Amino acid sequence: MKNESVQIVNSLFKNPLSFLKLDTPQVYKNMTVIPIIVQDDKFIDFISIKEAEELELIEILETDTVGQLEVVNKSDKQILIPFGMTVHGGKQDRTIWEPILLPVGGKQNIINQNPGTVKQKYTVPAKCVEQSRWSYTKGRGFKTSNTRLHPNVAYEAISAAGQGGVWSEIQSHRAEMNYALAVAPTQSYLEITKESEKETEDFVKSFKKVENQCGIAVFINGEFIGIEFYANPEAWNTMSNDILKAFSIEALRFKDKPQHKVTEYHEELIKILGRMKFNFSSREGVALGNIVEFNTDDNKWRGITLVHKNTLAQFYLVSKRGGYQEQSRSNIQFQTVINQRYQI
Repeated sequence: MKNESVQIVNSLFKNPLSFLKLDTPQVYKNMTVIPIIVQDDKFIDFISIKEAEELELIEILETDTVGQLEVVNKSDKQILIPFGMTVHGGKQDRTIWEPILLPVGGKQNIINQNPGTVKQKYTVPAKCVEQSRWSYTKGRGFKTSNTRLHPNVAYEAISAAGQGGVWSEIQSHRAEMNYALAVAPTQSYLEITKESEKETEDFVKSFKKVENQCGIAVFINGEFIGIEFYANPEAWNTMSNDILKAFSIEALRFKDKPQHKVTEYHEELIKILGRMKFNFSSREGVALGNIVEFNTDDNKWRGITLVHKNTLAQFYLVSKRGGYQEQSRSNIQFQTVINQRYQI
């Protein structure tokens, strides 16, 4: 099944239109968004972690280890925890660094006081996005935030080798945006990105949802930056503003850079995806499905996806542009093995 998962991901690059429909590009300032509609036969039935939280169907709890959190599924539905989701609370803010699809049934049952209810607990891999705090503020629990990782930080988070890279990229972002040291004294990514919230909200409001939309492909200054989509339009609808906000941070980073002329965005996107050559690795997911990670030989592009029932529950691909530069990056293969999941 692992090799089959890689083949499914690779086929997306070879023939994107077998998976996706591309709607009319939308433009605001230096950011162009192509709305993505996933083919109907690729849908999966799940709810997002944000919807589950609103319905009080999920709990996210601290553990004694930085690199892991506990998630309690109290739902009779499958729940998707997407890659790049950030959570606030506990001893440090964290990000979930691989997509996780929680099933209705689970690995560890929790005894319930109310007969007939369903609860399952999972240990999920996390990375710190708040370097200078290790104490409780409001207890062991976490809440999802409205801040997703922007591409440069997300790029560092995909790999198990990326905790130091995540911290360095957050500091690099602070420096390049000229935010004062008084901003976010605990080095909290969530606090740092609040400084650009008004501007990112303007971007978010300028892009309109289309019927059955499941994702976006994004160009900044005419250059392809990344793509994210889901096998469920309702999940996209729940999380779309946060995702647009993350990509708009990238637009703000490069707002003064030259524009590249693109004649036809659909053709450009398909051409770029088709010529990418990736190194793939695959492993079993924390819960349902298989994780596939992929990066180009020049390490400019990196992506991660969760394959379940021969489709892509979440697909994420971004490029690294500027920011923190790791030494000898070209000699590193970014793939994760199961025993690396919970190491800092």
